[in-house]
Amino acid sequence: MIRRRPVTTLILLIVLISAALAVMVWGNYQYTRNFPGGEHFFIDWFSARSLFIDGVNPYSATAQSSMVSFARSVGVVLDPGARYGPPLYAAFLTLPFALVRDFVWARAVWMVVSEGILIGLVLISLSMARWRVKPVLLGLLALFGLLWFHGLYPLVTGNMSILVSLLIAAVFLAIRSRQYEFAGVLLGVATIQPHAMLLFAFFVIIWSFRYRHAKLAGWFFATIVLLSGTVALIRPQWIIDYLRVIIQPNPTNPTISVVLQSFLPAAGERLGFILSALTGLILFMEWFISKKTDFDGFLWTGLLTLTLAPWIGLPTEPAAFLVAFPVIILSFCLWNERWPRAGIVLSGVTALLLLVGIWLIYLIKAGSPASANPGLFFAQPLLLTIMLYWVRWWAIRKPNVWFDQLSNH
Repeated sequence: MIRRRPVTTLILLIVLISAALAVMVWGNYQYTRNFPGGEHFFIDWFSARSLFIDGVNPYSATAQSSMVSFARSVGVVLDPGARYGPPLYAAFLTLPFALVRDFVWARAVWMVVSEGILIGLVLISLSMARWRVKPVLLGLLALFGLLWFHGLYPLVTGNMSILVSLLIAAVFLAIRSRQYEFAGVLLGVATIQPHAMLLFAFFVIIWSFRYRHAKLAGWFFATIVLLSGTVALIRPQWIIDYLRVIIQPNPTNPTISVVLQSFLPAAGERLGFILSALTGLILFMEWFISKKTDFDGFLWTGLLTLTLAPWIGLPTEPAAFLVAFPVIILSFCLWNERWPRAGIVLSGVTALLLLVGIWLIYLIKAGSPASANPGLFFAQPLLLTIMLYWVRWWAIRKPNVWFDQLSNH
């Protein structure tokens, strides 16, 4: 009996997990059947089917026209100017779901996977901050990660930023463990959504050369070459097609100047240039002038880079802001370390502000795409930047100041 218990426990665990997954898939299917949507996932799903099943170039006008027509037939409302924009090798990650012919079922399975990834993002963020929390608090943080705008919106629309956020968070952990080759591979795979990670990748590459971890950059570029070469076996000229796409302005991924021009037509372009210049100056100072040789300094600077990326002047979208989620966990952790009582209140108020405040900003213009809502491009970056600079000295392991020590007694 003693020898059989581990086997029985394992079988019971497998049955319970399988049952839970079945319930989640069925529940998500009921949602996707009754509430059509998932426009971002639809673009990836349809484009992957076009490439692997129909043999059609997903960047072509023919594929875009067919995509718009099929979207109407399944009740999906696409944003104006929506098109397939990622590197073609991103279609490999969508391929398992593209094999499902019924879009409603494919979206349901994708949502289950995305929900699991969001929970994983919370867990990895806690590990990054070295924060051990009680089960109740873990549940609350997981619930927050699922329900706040930058978690729930990409979940409902099926945006790839959820997966990219997990990959970037895993890059931090790999670097902390000195697994630089693995970090380079993860960073290379994260290029499936360049606008979400390009500035961060630039920072990591500079850091890797500066501190003699060049193999990270080597594996990063090797991964991109491998992915690009593999998809070139299917469509050799895909890079030319991709370059044509990225040089064309896309209203679904505006720059900060375009966002400012939407409500300040006369001064928006100039203000956007000023904001991008200030952002670049801040990042330059943190990257090069402030010396942070240990992982804690790298973590803080990397998170600042992810937070300020929307203001640097590159095309972006609100769904991609999820990559900065670990900032919230790190700030909550440090607040609670420094002020065990006040930190709980401060974390709760901040979580409420992020949860309710950003949703209210979105709901003010709920009839428009998120990329057409200027407030979304400022709310999270501003709040998270304030949080990062609030905890800056604690995050890079500076000694406690005297009033911090007194507050703990």
